[in-house]
Amino acid sequence: MLKSIKLNNYTTFINPTTIDFSATNYKFLDENIGDNKILRGCLFVGENASGKSQILKSIKFLLDLLFSNNDINFIINKSFYTNKNDYKLEYVFVILSKEIKYVIELSPEGFELEELYVNGKIIIKRMGKKAKLIIGEEKGFDDVSLKLSFLRRVYFDTHFYDDDVLNKWFDFMKNSIYVDCPEKEITNYISDTLLFREYFDKETVNEFNEFLKKINYKQSIRFGDRTFKYGNIALNIEGNGKIVSFNKEGTTAFIPEVLESTGNMTLVNLFPPLIHAIKNDCMLILDDFGSGFHNELEECFIKYFFHYAKNSQLFFTSHSTNLLNNTILRPDQIYSVYFDGKNGSIIERFSDEMPRESQNVEKMYLNGVFHGMPRYNKVFKD
Repeated sequence: MLKSIKLNNYTTFINPTTIDFSATNYKFLDENIGDNKILRGCLFVGENASGKSQILKSIKFLLDLLFSNNDINFIINKSFYTNKNDYKLEYVFVILSKEIKYVIELSPEGFELEELYVNGKIIIKRMGKKAKLIIGEEKGFDDVSLKLSFLRRVYFDTHFYDDDVLNKWFDFMKNSIYVDCPEKEITNYISDTLLFREYFDKETVNEFNEFLKKINYKQSIRFGDRTFKYGNIALNIEGNGKIVSFNKEGTTAFIPEVLESTGNMTLVNLFPPLIHAIKNDCMLILDDFGSGFHNELEECFIKYFFHYAKNSQLFFTSHSTNLLNNTILRPDQIYSVYFDGKNGSIIERFSDEMPRESQNVEKMYLNGVFHGMPRYNKVFKD
């Protein structure tokens, strides 16, 4: 599991900033805690353009470096608020009770530094185009591309010589999923698709309908042809392939996806990543979660994840303050983010204020206790 991230001169994070996912001493919502007392997820709240999404994108950046076949644009991740060219990221994971630390320093040209440690022992040491791999005997390399991660090269060339810890770490990351919720865009690094039109078949439709029953969502779906009959009227949906249609409990009509609500289509899009995260140890990363969802459905989705996805983590941003609730998330699972001029993005962990289990953390946030609450002018006079 991901234990911490440290960002320095990265996008809106000008100063060194550590986001810690270690559990503190709260004694409730134990199912939200994984092995080695690492939290199984975290929510980031704050005003627009404060830097919340940049935290999630720093995780996606790591996954893209290691698994994406697309070219990486190193320039856009450097902070535009400083004159320094280099930026640095540090990721700490705990896998099979061993701590893995991966450190990278980059410039617009590519990799300047790359280091990998397992329980403090260095495995990879890279400076520019030169690198050393220390698994068993030490090996040197003088031809490392500045545009590619040496860690990625080692993995695909050697699979770490069957090292259980490092391979399990890579499986955890490779199975991870990033979702841009408003755009309904899913990025995954495995061969099978998680796009709902290619995901659904007879078995997975039944699985989705069972999920709807569990959460008491009084609808069901079917996945079929593009022709619908309403009395004597036939409706043909343009295009090719099967589509999803919804049936509301107590009715016989099936409504095609093109006529359905934003909330229903968001739910259909998020279901494959959710089930994947339940079945496979990974990180599920949801940017701007909750678009189109009722508050109750947002809460249900989050609690469903923590109940069923035992060895995965959920990292998400949201503007829904109803999620700031001690029945859903612990205070150590919530960070507020705000932008502070020349200091860039600043984070504050709710647990730093030591709220009690009985306290209303949503009200505390709205009253400015945790910072990150925007204060817009809502009274206008000509």
